[in-house]
Amino acid sequence: MVNSLNNPQEWSKRIGRMFQQIIQEVEQVRGTFPVIGAEYNRDNLLAYLALRKHNISDFQQSLADQGLAALEQSYCHVLYSLEKLLSHLQVGVDLPDILAIPTPSDSRRIINNQSEELLGKKNNQLHSTIMVTLDAKMANNKPLIIELLQKGMNIARINCAHDDHDVWKQLIEGVRMAENSLRKTGHYHDRTCKIYMDLAGPKVRIGKLPSEEIIIKKNDFLRLLLDSEKLGHPKSTDAPAGVPVTLEKAFRNVRIDDRIFIDDGKISGIVRQVTNEYIEIEVQIPEGKAYRIKEGKGLNLPDSLLSLNVPALTEKDISDLAFITKYADILGVSFVHSPLDLKKLRDELRKYEAPHLGVVAKIETKDAVHHIARIILDGLQFDRFGIMIARGDLAVEVGPENLPFVQEEVFAICSAAYVPIILATGVLERLTKKGIPSRSEMTDVFLARRANCIMLNKGTYILNALDMLTKVLRTDEAVSQSSNERIRNLTAQYGVLR
Repeated sequence: MVNSLNNPQEWSKRIGRMFQQIIQEVEQVRGTFPVIGAEYNRDNLLAYLALRKHNISDFQQSLADQGLAALEQSYCHVLYSLEKLLSHLQVGVDLPDILAIPTPSDSRRIINNQSEELLGKKNNQLHSTIMVTLDAKMANNKPLIIELLQKGMNIARINCAHDDHDVWKQLIEGVRMAENSLRKTGHYHDRTCKIYMDLAGPKVRIGKLPSEEIIIKKNDFLRLLLDSEKLGHPKSTDAPAGVPVTLEKAFRNVRIDDRIFIDDGKISGIVRQVTNEYIEIEVQIPEGKAYRIKEGKGLNLPDSLLSLNVPALTEKDISDLAFITKYADILGVSFVHSPLDLKKLRDELRKYEAPHLGVVAKIETKDAVHHIARIILDGLQFDRFGIMIARGDLAVEVGPENLPFVQEEVFAICSAAYVPIILATGVLERLTKKGIPSRSEMTDVFLARRANCIMLNKGTYILNALDMLTKVLRTDEAVSQSSNERIRNLTAQYGVLR
């Protein structure tokens, strides 16, 4: 097969057949996903999904040998790229009028417009907009909020899993007061910081613990008490340690040998016993040292079909919508599993007549990864829609070793649909908390420039992290000639060319 692909006629025929098959598949299903004004988004996404079904790796090298572009990089304009490739190979094809087929310039225009509508106008000197998480301690810290705005915060994030309406309102008013103060001094004109509010979602957490520390280590047994009103207890001579968990219905599909993770994977175990009163796990991590279980930390159940019993919208979330639709610009939907979660949200938002509200689906479960194309196709029905790659829970769900591959594919799918991407969790985390960046997170944030928005979490050194992020996000146009020369000098090669 590889030898036959050395003959351009052979692989040009194959590409032609693939082109026709992709068109057929898109035409067959596009009517299933009705959209108004988002035909380019839908049709190109469908074309990319159809392209993914074909194994193109065996003739990619043949294309490269001919100096032709790699098809796997054409996700922003699939059919256009295939048609141009076939034209170069002197294979005539007809593009169907029924399909919306974006050109490269179309794709750039659409994503820029949709990103600006959802996330606001970014600083022209930066690759991405910047979101910063606020917390209750910042509510009365006007100087800090002023500095955050001056240093590049475009979007202020409030996590509705914490605090209450009074604190949220104080934070929002703090942002608006800081903006007004800057305008009075001749700054911050023609700009407005958007307010992003995350619904708490159905996060499973550790419940009430006693003052006495509960310590576990590898090979210990730990009971997850399904009555959230019970108080946790350390191990005794008669029984292993026990901790209560919230959201009992999340455990209804737990089976023997399922994995359970606690505190972003700092603790993990295998289910060994399931009863009506508790789930007992055998601890696998941490290895080599004991670890203290902390109240309020989250749990992940990646093997337990959580979505069957736990919808993304909780009663608390629905109750919080009254406040969010009044004060927020963007709503984040936590733990989205499928398009059904967005349909439910759309029904609830109709009650508040909030068409201005942007909606962001947070991808943080295995189910969401498998349904992300359908989530996007449904999300295109909102006036403003985006995707957040929430890497904290997602890494636990898919496994940290798989996160880079999953992240790349989510980027590709979102790019094919021209849906703005927010990259969250772990961005400059060590710098934000400790004041010193790690080498790996500097590389991570450089690669993250592809995202339309990057989120920083709160921390003692948040201003330092914001300074660093804006330096990394600076566009080539924003870097002066002298700075460009300095950067080139860092990698200048000696002793080769005269």
